[in-house]
Amino acid sequence: MKKYIFLSVVTIILGFVAENKASGQCEVCQQPNLCYVLTFDLPDCPGIQAVICYTCAVTHLQAYFQIYLRNVCLGMEDEAYNYARNWVLNNYAMLCGSTPCEVESAKLTFTRPICGKVEYVNGRINIYKGNWDCYKQCIEEWEWCWCNCVPGQCWDDKCPNPHVHWAPISFTIEGNGNCKPLPYPPSQDCTFINWRECGQEE
Repeated sequence: MKKYIFLSVVTIILGFVAENKASGQCEVCQQPNLCYVLTFDLPDCPGIQAVICYTCAVTHLQAYFQIYLRNVCLGMEDEAYNYARNWVLNNYAMLCGSTPCEVESAKLTFTRPICGKVEYVNGRINIYKGNWDCYKQCIEEWEWCWCNCVPGQCWDDKCPNPHVHWAPISFTIEGNGNCKPLPYPPSQDCTFINWRECGQEE
């Protein structure tokens, strides 16, 4: 089912504190990727960070996102990833530019590690993608556009309030990495990340 999300100043103010530069944290984003660091709170788990590495196409019709999570409470991997990805979907226009629904939908690609490196620090975890024999990721594709609720251009059952429209297109697995669900703590160089299977969305 397609989802329609309304942009809300209240959500922006209450939902997150973000900055587009953070010393040292953006080192995981290799050139030519851009970097955005998002800091947010979940119930009983404040101060989570998502380092968002991304590349925007010149036409704003395609973009690629890799999200690295830091300072996540154990057992809240799914909630933290969902929050960060949905923040990108709601704020894509700020990151890459807007695509009107009456023109065309942009395609946003997210990669989420299935096998990866987990650092355990002071009761929290940092999650990174795996490489080489540990490389295995879930590739998510989403469509995105902006509905201005102008008759003759874009009008749907969510109007008259202008809104963002986004919906999943496909989920595929990339890579042949072999990882076992090793417990963390302690830190693990290659383990199965404890979150939902690829394609099983909330």
